[in-house]
Amino acid sequence: MALNYFFTILFLALGLSTLFFGRAMFGFFLKIANDDELSKRVGLAIGIPGLALLIFILNIENWYFRVWSIVSFLFGLGFFLRGLFFIFFRKFLVSTLEKMIAMGKVVSVFAFLIMLCLSLLTVSRDYVGPIEDISDCSNGPKLEVYCVLSNPEDILKTPDEKYFIVSEFGGIKPYEEPKEGNLALFNLSTKMREDLDIRLGSNVWGDPKCQRDDLRIGPHGIDLNKRYDGSYQLAVVNHYPQESVEFFELVFEENWSLIWRGCVSIPEKYYINDITVESSGSFFTTHMYPKDISINQLLSAATFKYPTGVVLFWNKFKFEELSFTNSGQPNGIAKKDNILYVANNLSDTVKAYDLIKKEEVFSYSINSPDNLVIDNNSIWVTSLNHEVFDVIAKCDGYTLEGIEEDHMICSLPFKVIELSAKDLTPISIFTFNKNKAAFPTVALPVGDSVFVGSFSLDRLVSFEN
Repeated sequence: MALNYFFTILFLALGLSTLFFGRAMFGFFLKIANDDELSKRVGLAIGIPGLALLIFILNIENWYFRVWSIVSFLFGLGFFLRGLFFIFFRKFLVSTLEKMIAMGKVVSVFAFLIMLCLSLLTVSRDYVGPIEDISDCSNGPKLEVYCVLSNPEDILKTPDEKYFIVSEFGGIKPYEEPKEGNLALFNLSTKMREDLDIRLGSNVWGDPKCQRDDLRIGPHGIDLNKRYDGSYQLAVVNHYPQESVEFFELVFEENWSLIWRGCVSIPEKYYINDITVESSGSFFTTHMYPKDISINQLLSAATFKYPTGVVLFWNKFKFEELSFTNSGQPNGIAKKDNILYVANNLSDTVKAYDLIKKEEVFSYSINSPDNLVIDNNSIWVTSLNHEVFDVIAKCDGYTLEGIEEDHMICSLPFKVIELSAKDLTPISIFTFNKNKAAFPTVALPVGDSVFVGSFSLDRLVSFEN
């Protein structure tokens, strides 16, 4: 999608140049067209590259599904036709340029408006191809589908690797009002959902000021780690009925179950997404953006890539901001040794930070990354292979005001990428265009398969690794 941003800047620059220097530009081309020999040389110089670009684009499968390739095709066609006019229709070109110069600012303003529209198109849209009806819950050519869950935004393996613990997402602002979700089990043998028994215990791991007397929860990002005493601590980012991080002890009796062991209330100025918990019980979490941010402000941040949030560290007493992690919607987070990995959703990057040096050490550009999963020496991350306005244009129920209650199950392109934990170089890239899923948030490898969750679907899907 980098080409979309290239075209955005190019169209804006061309539009402004035409607006302020249109007369001089048209005069320059008129001078060339009045010289027969020079006109032929210029015609060849722009016509041949234009033809080459046309041939290149036409050899890309389904090139008309993407804005960047459509624009590239039009560029190639435009250069090729200009070349023909300079070579074979020089007199007509001279006459046309003279009329354009005579019309003065009218042509310049009209050209500027066209370029401005093209600039806005390339920055806001990417995928314009067909979408697949996925409401029937059948398997696709690449994906196996398990329609047994509700918005499985984050998943992780139990210690015996026989189940997933699933965060059934309840929503966040400004897309929708947060509501109650669930923590559930997904049986990897039967591929079915199972209830996860949860009971209240004493607050022994959290902030003593944070209490609860029921088990209602709106889970988001989750993480599991073994504490120094050998017990398993599940940390859950929670949006309902309060903003908090909830701690549970994962225990196995006849089956896996959870005991609530405390919570940490989130200060009003923060709105968190994902979490990675330490063996000591302290944790790192991603503050996305202000809780009162509007959809329009979010779209602005997505377009211009400015920072909206930061990573927070809870040292068991208070929150600290890691200022060197400022970015556009910090989202997924994971830690290996002294390296902290953060997926910045609106900045389109995955970054690695050295916590000792307190600086960025590696970065990888990727569109809309979400949760991060460390598996051995790899980091797995999902990517939306489309833009925000593609969702609004393609999917019923998605609007600038947020997500409607009964929205359409919608398919849009996405990628799953395996990165090296050493330096964030890509190891494997899996692309899904006509598929049985959408809006991926997490990719978790299990054996020869990779399972993918979503914040807005009724299913997990898997593909062969």
